[in-house]
Amino acid sequence: MITKVLRNTVWLGTGEVAIKGGLFAAMILIARGSGPAGAGTFSVAFSAAVVAVLILALGQQEVLIREVARSPHNARSLVQGSDSLQFRFGRWLLIAALISVFFVNDRDLRLALLAFLPYAALRTATVTRGAAFKGLDRMDVETRARCLEVIVAVGLVALCLGFGWPVWTAGAAFSVGAGAGLLWLARRVGGLRREGEPVNQSSMLAEGWPFMALAVLSQLLTHADRFLLALCGVSTSEIGFWGAAGTIVWASMALPQLIAVSLYPSLSRMAERGGSTRRIGFAAATVGAAVGLVFAAVLWLFGGALIRLAFGQEFGPAAPLLERAVWALPGAFAMMVVGAVLAAWRQQRRSLWVMTAALGLSVALNLFWIPREGVLAPASIAPLVYNLA
Repeated sequence: MITKVLRNTVWLGTGEVAIKGGLFAAMILIARGSGPAGAGTFSVAFSAAVVAVLILALGQQEVLIREVARSPHNARSLVQGSDSLQFRFGRWLLIAALISVFFVNDRDLRLALLAFLPYAALRTATVTRGAAFKGLDRMDVETRARCLEVIVAVGLVALCLGFGWPVWTAGAAFSVGAGAGLLWLARRVGGLRREGEPVNQSSMLAEGWPFMALAVLSQLLTHADRFLLALCGVSTSEIGFWGAAGTIVWASMALPQLIAVSLYPSLSRMAERGGSTRRIGFAAATVGAAVGLVFAAVLWLFGGALIRLAFGQEFGPAAPLLERAVWALPGAFAMMVVGAVLAAWRQQRRSLWVMTAALGLSVALNLFWIPREGVLAPASIAPLVYNLA
């Protein structure tokens, strides 16, 4: 088990570095080629596409990892069941998204959102099929597909900007890249084993929607405070300081995410054998919190210098915000790994209720304290909310 987890972590870590590096390169190209306005348009459209993927996937990637780990002989049937389920619901969601886009007033943003719609659909198919291989402890398969996607997309973005084409063509470039990654991955799905009875799609939907809701709630818990700061009239420069601090703090969440995904197939098999949720969950929480505490201490000591190095001396006011926010990491790390344990034991609804309560508490406290404390409020509230959760 330890060898599998280490191998999984290495592949996932390598993939995340390559994918995030490619996205960063695309952002630099767009910023230099289209200026701040173009970079903003791309950022909003790409973020919308990522949220669309979370919804279109219907939580099936987590379901597939667990079920394929439990029943590897039925992998192809499980993938086909998820595909059929996503097509039934996804077509209506995409039509609704298409109609909504035409209500966007900004022409460039409207075109960028339209160009990213195929990307959302193709990327959803990629993460779904890749999840089946993750259930077999083959983390390299989706990583290779995603790396191909980013290489093609960044190359085409550079080409588009070289010809002086508008920024919305970057969405088309990413859609082509996602298509290339999916074609590469589709050739390998045929090699999955298919035995046993057809899967129950109603059961897969019932198991998947809490994962979808968890993904959306997790994004809101991390980013909603910025919208609340703007709603309460805090200046954009102050919000920028909090954004810089938050970027460094939440970037460290990549580690527990990698560990949780690496452990998930093995945990699912342990659950199938009747392992103890309480014992394993307590061990996961303890280790996660301890690692989060170490990260918090390191960032508390060196985070100020890191902010100035990464963002410049003018971002010095972000350092005190980071020094407060880092203490959310013990709870955040523990939540991530315990969430994998609960999911493996088919108890993801417990995570959903906890995340819902955490988001509600965070919004309520921020609305109460932001008018009094300004940008210090979310930096202080995050540790309270995450550690309670």
